[in-house]
Amino acid sequence: MPELWRLSAADAADGIRRSEFKSEQLVEACLERIAGTEPKVRAFVDLQAKQALDQARRLDTAGPHPDLPLYGVPVAIKEILDVQGVHCCWGSPIHKDRIPASDAAAVEKLKAAGAIILGTVVSTEYAIAAAGPTTNPHDPERTPGGSSSGPAAAVASFMVPLAIGSQSIGSIVRPSLYCGVLGLKPTKGAISNFGGMTLATELDHVGPIARTPEDLALACRILFDHDPRDPASLSVDPPPLSGWQQAQKAIQVNGPLRDRVHEPSRVALERALTSLKAAGLPLETLELPAEFDRIQWCTETILCRGMALHHGIDRDQRGALMSERVRYLVDCGRGISNAEHNEALALARHYSDFLKPHLSNATVMVSAATEGVAPLRSEGTGSPFLQALWTLIGWPVLGLPCGSHGHLPIGVQLAAAPGGEQLLLAAARSVMNQQQEHPISEVPPKFRLPRDRV
Repeated sequence: MPELWRLSAADAADGIRRSEFKSEQLVEACLERIAGTEPKVRAFVDLQAKQALDQARRLDTAGPHPDLPLYGVPVAIKEILDVQGVHCCWGSPIHKDRIPASDAAAVEKLKAAGAIILGTVVSTEYAIAAAGPTTNPHDPERTPGGSSSGPAAAVASFMVPLAIGSQSIGSIVRPSLYCGVLGLKPTKGAISNFGGMTLATELDHVGPIARTPEDLALACRILFDHDPRDPASLSVDPPPLSGWQQAQKAIQVNGPLRDRVHEPSRVALERALTSLKAAGLPLETLELPAEFDRIQWCTETILCRGMALHHGIDRDQRGALMSERVRYLVDCGRGISNAEHNEALALARHYSDFLKPHLSNATVMVSAATEGVAPLRSEGTGSPFLQALWTLIGWPVLGLPCGSHGHLPIGVQLAAAPGGEQLLLAAARSVMNQQQEHPISEVPPKFRLPRDRV
């Protein structure tokens, strides 16, 4: 029998369906893996080992259930999403004793699909500020990124095959790439935010983190649905489990933040573009105009306004337990006028309108995702602003690993028009297949982009 903790979510579910092993064996294997890695990685907030084993045994007694796509498979949930009876602390000492009485919409759907919620995993403070205890599985001195630090680290260290995170600027893409796994921020509204902590309703997204494109597709099939409880929820068709529509073109997007892109991310971009070209995709380049320089202002204006609205009471009543950064962001939000907020929303719409004409003929956009490799934990969780554009306009974006630089993972982000998740999954699978067939060297021998083009 293979090491069960190494299986993807899809393969694990298939093995249980075929009675090749039991859910209890899979959960035990994951718990043994956690026992060996958690002391260093520190991904979990509230590990529900006994409850997970009890549920696995109940499922095994009932027998395989072919209609439930995650039957008996363990999943971890970022602590900003409510899980009934489990600590969901928002990464803050203010809420250290918070145990919800009901599930977030995403958790409801996972449970309905037969998943076993293994526990909650670490978020940074209010999913925006002070880092939690989680370390990068590739180097404990390095950050796993923020704010979905726990989900990315848990998947990367094979504690679970699938985890659910969130992104309001770059909090799925960045930690996924720092940890060397795949992270999907879907189309805005595709997955309900109901039962999740709010930063800004215009920016908040829930999305899956996994080790294979197929697992991301499986998560989308389960989680995509219109939810009347979430005003931002939309009906978005989930990607199929296989047979994804192939992109017809790839566009390298060079943004105004290119001066922040360091050598490791340039290497990742070269690798991704080389693989896409080898897979037969024509490559074009798009230079974003100067108005995209305001991405950071636009994002921070919307985010801070939301934080003031949703977390101002915590600031007033228990601000001494907040980090200086959270207090600052809330206070900034209180000073933002309606006119400034409306200007930021209008600018986000302008960005979307500018990009739409470039996305005919099944196009994916490729860009640098992070400034470089994961920084030291003492230096923070890394900048989110290279990832911010796609969150700001609500388009789907996928963090795609592209090997390593030194001993640390690097990667890029792939974006598509709303509802284009299957284009991203197909492109990711093409790149991964190319890299398996033609293993990448530490320094690409050819196809080096000029620095002024990144």
